Amino acid sequence: MANKRSVKKSLGYIMSDLFTATIFSAAQEKANKEKASELQEKILKVYSDFNSRLSNYERRNAKAFFKQFKTEINAEIEAIINSIEEI
Repeated sequence: MANKRSVKKSLGYIMSDLFTATIFSAAQEKANKEKASELQEKILKVYSDFNSRLSNYERRNAKAFFKQFKTEINAEIEAIINSIEEI
């Protein structure tokens, strides 16, 4: 189990990379700028949501929380990556 600080740092790095990827894909000529903007807002909301969940978890069930957290964040990241590819 990782500590909360390292998980928050990793989450920040991943979300910033995804945000940057949307900027690069929106810079293409055929890109849908409106869809890219909506996706950037979604990335910021997902980051805020998961970051706040990390700040307020129950310490007694930390192992179960981090296991659930990992599966949910991986699903969200995968959905965002698929959306970036569609831009």
